[in-house]
Amino acid sequence: MISVSERMSNYSNSNIEKAAEAVMAGGTVVIGTETFYALAANPFMDQAVERLFYTKRRAFSKPLPLISACNELVMSKVTDVSELAGILMQLFWPGSLTIVLKAKDGFSRHVLNDSAYLGVRVPPECPARLLSSLTNGWITSTSANLSGTAPPKTVSEIPEEILSSVDVVVDSGPCPGGLPSTVIDPSGTILKILRAGAISEEDIVRRLRKKGSEYSVIEYA
Repeated sequence: MISVSERMSNYSNSNIEKAAEAVMAGGTVVIGTETFYALAANPFMDQAVERLFYTKRRAFSKPLPLISACNELVMSKVTDVSELAGILMQLFWPGSLTIVLKAKDGFSRHVLNDSAYLGVRVPPECPARLLSSLTNGWITSTSANLSGTAPPKTVSEIPEEILSSVDVVVDSGPCPGGLPSTVIDPSGTILKILRAGAISEEDIVRRLRKKGSEYSVIEYA
């Protein structure tokens, strides 16, 4: 585990390697994504993920979303992938689309819903995606804020309560901000948008139709 003194020295640099070591050892990290700063941990380690719930004061009934380094790594850890889900991966990854998929065994229960589904995206190039590539392909990616407050674009916007509770802070400068990832559930016969975000319903429908897919009906859950 990274010591407090080591952690403090990381507030002003971008030491991805030290962050990766912390995640693999069960630690927690602040890292920039394509939108906001996030809290990263190893999604296969219950204790590490639990720390993030306490850090954010987040209800355990809300599973944490994930980031993966590439489509192939996602496919290796999920099952029962529908044709529609596969098309969405091809069309929108890398990108800010979180897709709900059936998980294989091994994940922390705190990143799964009651039916063992998880939400994951392969984001555009960003520090968080690089970190995931150094940590067996997966990290959690929940915003580095206290639940119910605005997500931070800069490290200076992150509450000290959070900064003092994690093991490494990777300060890569301001994040782009904007909207969070769109969350979509393609498991049924109708596409469900669970959270509106960076990728619009119109763009999803347009690109599916251009692909020749019959799936063009979307409803909000």
